[in-house]
Amino acid sequence: MDADTVRQLLPRWHLGATWREALSQKQSRLLAEFLGRDSSSKPDGETASNTEVEIEANLSHDLLYQIFMLLPAESLFRLQFVCRQWFGLINSSIFVTSHAQKSETVLVSQQMAFWPRGCVGKPKAYFHLLSLDGLRSSFVGASVDELCSVRASYDGLVLITNLRRKRLVLTNPITGKSVDLPLGVSCNHLYDSFGIAFCSEAKTYKVAHLFPELFGSVGCEILSVGTGKWRRVKGSLQSVRIGQTPLSVGGSLHLLGVGDWRDCVVSLDVRDEKFVAKKLPVKRAWNDTMVEMGGDLGFVSRAEVNALEVWLLSELGGECNWIKRCRIDLRGDLVQCVPVCSRRDGSEMVLECEGGRLCVYDFGRDETRLISSGSSSGGGDDEEEEPWFAMMNKIYIPHRNTLVSWGDQRMIT
Repeated sequence: MDADTVRQLLPRWHLGATWREALSQKQSRLLAEFLGRDSSSKPDGETASNTEVEIEANLSHDLLYQIFMLLPAESLFRLQFVCRQWFGLINSSIFVTSHAQKSETVLVSQQMAFWPRGCVGKPKAYFHLLSLDGLRSSFVGASVDELCSVRASYDGLVLITNLRRKRLVLTNPITGKSVDLPLGVSCNHLYDSFGIAFCSEAKTYKVAHLFPELFGSVGCEILSVGTGKWRRVKGSLQSVRIGQTPLSVGGSLHLLGVGDWRDCVVSLDVRDEKFVAKKLPVKRAWNDTMVEMGGDLGFVSRAEVNALEVWLLSELGGECNWIKRCRIDLRGDLVQCVPVCSRRDGSEMVLECEGGRLCVYDFGRDETRLISSGSSSGGGDDEEEEPWFAMMNKIYIPHRNTLVSWGDQRMIT
């Protein structure tokens, strides 16, 4: 059955359907098309193998290194099995770290895609990824069954819930390597938050879990991936709202404060496992957002109805200072835009605009360009609006495709 036939059999999104149902149906259609293209574009195995061996015989180690640095992680994962030399090069810690530092930001859906839908037995789970260039969809098959939702992403690793087995799964979607982690404190996982950060002192990744407690307070526990055991952070917080995904930058997890700390960013340093509050440069306004920009913590504030201000946190000499990077004047439909994320090097920022359109603001050129019109495919009167639009920064979180493993002992910056 080809992709066109499958698409005709899938139920269309209709008014009144929940956004989760709409997203599932949309993901299924895109996944069917993706699998159809992928199967038809695979080259003949023998021809490809002969070509790779010939290339390998004529290229030096240094030249191979430079070529591999230009390739995406999914291509490198396949190429590592060509020969022993390529396997050693691609899996060396220096190459994995250098390649991850250059990997571009994509968006990963917090809702897994499943195919085939409605089948007898267990459908296969896929990660749904969106590039920032025209929102092209791609799907990566999960190596673990019974996954529910993506809760956090960092350095190419994603944390997923597996509620049927009452476990968390930390995995790299590209390599398929995964490790099971205990759930920790039992609570309603619709109302908690998870974050991943790398601890440079312990040389390991740590997972933080924020959960509700009595009288509106928030508790926190931390797990070192190497030990697989949760440790309770002393005290309770009244100053953060759970449900938001913490932003992982520089070995700390950052959340916007609430209540008395509304005009602060609350940070959890995974080295000493303590919370600190840092004053924001300006008072919070509607839809203010934190983003990572070139490895630094950024804060995007609505300075006026038709203007955004972008601030970067500088921690030179042990002091925290906010530096104003630029002001973005908004015109027309951009006035109601909401920041989604920035590119890895901080050169551009993605904005979701009114009507579900996505734009990219180029800091160097001081200009905005449209990357998505907000319709399913951009053509035809019968096409329906994407179900995830107007919720992009809630349904998708920033991610990078890398070859990083939780056992790596280098910080990716």
